[in-house]
Amino acid sequence: MARALVFDGERCLACRSCELACAVIHSRSRRLAEAIVEEPRPRRRVSVVRGVNGIDALRCEQCDEPLCVFSCKSGALHRVPADGRVVLDEERCVGCLMCLMVCPYGIRPDPARDRVTRCDVCAGLDVPACVSACPTHALQARDEAVARAHTAFDGHVVIVGSSAAGVAACEAAREHAPGCAITVVTADQGPEYSRPLLAYALAGRVDTSLLRWRPERYLENEMGATVVRGVRAVGLDTSRRALTLSNGQEIGFDRLIIAAGARSARVSVPGATLDGVFGLRDLEDLDAIDRAAVAGRRAIVVGGGNVGLQVCEALVDRKLSVTLVVKSAYPLSQMVDEQTGRRVGDLFARHGVTVRTGRDVVEMIGRQQVEQVRLDSGEVLPADIVIVGKGVAPDLEWLKGSLVEVRRGVVVDACARTSVPGVFAAGDCAESVDPVSGRSGISAIWPVAYEMGRAAGSTAVGVEQSTPGALRMNASRFFGVSIISIGETVPERLTGSSVHLLANDESTYRKLVYRDGRLVGALLYGDVSGAGTYYRLYREAVDVRDGALEELAVRAMRRPGR
Repeated sequence: MARALVFDGERCLACRSCELACAVIHSRSRRLAEAIVEEPRPRRRVSVVRGVNGIDALRCEQCDEPLCVFSCKSGALHRVPADGRVVLDEERCVGCLMCLMVCPYGIRPDPARDRVTRCDVCAGLDVPACVSACPTHALQARDEAVARAHTAFDGHVVIVGSSAAGVAACEAAREHAPGCAITVVTADQGPEYSRPLLAYALAGRVDTSLLRWRPERYLENEMGATVVRGVRAVGLDTSRRALTLSNGQEIGFDRLIIAAGARSARVSVPGATLDGVFGLRDLEDLDAIDRAAVAGRRAIVVGGGNVGLQVCEALVDRKLSVTLVVKSAYPLSQMVDEQTGRRVGDLFARHGVTVRTGRDVVEMIGRQQVEQVRLDSGEVLPADIVIVGKGVAPDLEWLKGSLVEVRRGVVVDACARTSVPGVFAAGDCAESVDPVSGRSGISAIWPVAYEMGRAAGSTAVGVEQSTPGALRMNASRFFGVSIISIGETVPERLTGSSVHLLANDESTYRKLVYRDGRLVGALLYGDVSGAGTYYRLYREAVDVRDGALEELAVRAMRRPGR
């Protein structure tokens, strides 16, 4: 049973006693007199706001499909298998703000500790503090059983890949089909780990032991899966329903889920294989860069995407001399507009990074070890190490000759089905439709991969589950500045769109993009408040032409009584 808070707006006086009680119970002292002088100040988890029909209370919804959990790349937010409760392990939180971006209800930023807090429904107390403090009983606690559809499917599900999409597929298949057999094939030798946290580990923000986002032997012990480690899929015969592995083994399947992920995009320039040239996609890359990233050395980072910028910040923290080479006119060009991109470039320059935009590397020079890089302008830059962060490329060569349709990625529908019955795909190797542009593409983002994996695992065993498609969103923090991008943030790329600018000053930039009465994009720099609301409006394609405020429209999507 998962405990949830039920709110009756008709009874609420907006006295905010619930907020005060929440802050006190989550303070160090748990006593009002001491809590009001604590530093950092205690953070409340419940918030009283104006709602659709008057007053509303924002608190954890304990959702059946918790997007906050799906977005968490550190494993800090997770669902307890026994009762379905969503819980937060604050010690594992890295403050990436992905959960804040997708949830408008129970997640709160905690800047003083560089992480988030969330409504925990006062786990450990018989009655939540907010409920005890409410003089009119507007807030009540209720235990709810988490309903899970079960099927009689008892066939063999084979999953290729053990990152976000692969693990999510395994969890969903086991959840809905307790009697099925599951085999997970993974190239990784060790336990499942979070690739998005590699840059955090490089910066020293997380210990490498915390890269593991599920418990050791989680797939074997808790999911009951057979895991074949250290091998890759090298061939697929869909007519015989057989998967060939790099060790020569052949595995038959009733359902196949391709969640093979992607590798770092390679640069095809002379010298790209010299020692000292790295990508950052796995633990081996992290170990190699960690050894090479010695204070005082000269580093060139190629690529101005999220990973490239995270690496830049990590190298600055490690006292290297860093140059960022970006082919586009500004950093984060796929995520933000020009004004925000230039703000980001200036931010990195203020922290000592030399930023070269509109340039690309055409040659890496050295005998055995990289010593210089040549730009397309002819300029030659000294380099002791080079890190390439120019996106990812799906790892799908082994599907050549099969009947599975592959463009840039494996083409899938909303339920992760491929062109071959019984074969599914999810994550960074899967290509689905962008709900705004209508174009097919890959959204190589953790929450999209996880949600696609759940759709694949559920549908594979007979419980059809769909996703909204190739949603675009990302949350970043660079040198203490938060940035959240949702949907299409450059209106020039979307015919018929318009912009509503909310803020534009030295430290803050906030804008919304609309088309046909719907929010199709949001860009928040500095102040990321309201991100969860904007994301839900974008995700659910809510029509706001009736003049309803965005903050109110999203409340209408709540389940009755919650």
